[in-house]
Amino acid sequence: MPILGLAADKYPTKPAHFDIERVIRPNILALHPYRCARDDYSEGILLDANENALGHSIPPTASLEPEIQGTLSLNLHRYPSPTHDDIKARLAELRGLPGADHVFLGVGSDEVIDLLIRVCVAPGTEKILVTPPTYGMYSVCAQVNDVGVVKVPLELSGDAGEGGEKGRFSLKVDEVKKAISADRSIKLVFLCSPGNPTGTLISLSSIREILDYEDFKGVVIVDEAYIDFADDKASAVSLIQEYSNLCVTQTLSKGFGLAAIRCVPSLVF
Repeated sequence: MPILGLAADKYPTKPAHFDIERVIRPNILALHPYRCARDDYSEGILLDANENALGHSIPPTASLEPEIQGTLSLNLHRYPSPTHDDIKARLAELRGLPGADHVFLGVGSDEVIDLLIRVCVAPGTEKILVTPPTYGMYSVCAQVNDVGVVKVPLELSGDAGEGGEKGRFSLKVDEVKKAISADRSIKLVFLCSPGNPTGTLISLSSIREILDYEDFKGVVIVDEAYIDFADDKASAVSLIQEYSNLCVTQTLSKGFGLAAIRCVPSLVF
């Protein structure tokens, strides 16, 4: 179901049991976002934001570190674009997505994790599901937002090798399904692939099983911070245009070596 009149053809129709408006918290769904003139105009004489039209206040003769000196020629007195369309379009092209409307930019993975919980999970009454050993920030953000955490450990036996569908640190799909069916307050499932700290991939077939599971009405988040170190066909981004209940987070901090810019693209729905 589209949100606030957005075109329905922008979103996949699978799975049939999923309705995003039942996942988003009612107060967020009813929210009218803050808007400013910069949402509609990006060039011309822009007076809406009360920027200093004379430029930044750092004098050209200031004694600055060499790496900072080069920034003085930038338009530091102007607010950047609130939509970042150009970089979103480049990221969409890089990951094989239809366009920029599939991409959300956050200040590191931690902000995106926190925002997903704040938007979807009601404090005090609803929960997320995590699969330890896994990235600790999922539980930290849940606690900060007064959200419960259900834990379903990954497979610890190495009898079937490492990762994949049944190997060590693979996803126990049946156990995840059992937990979901037992607790309908679970709104988000966080899967880390490649895993932190395990280093193993969760198979796409396992992810599909959770996405298709009729008892789960929420969203699966696949955290792919380390996906650039894996096989080209390992990413859950290949499922984005098929499933409307999937969000994939990636980052420029690891494989791209750009940790200092604190940018993570979230490839959504």
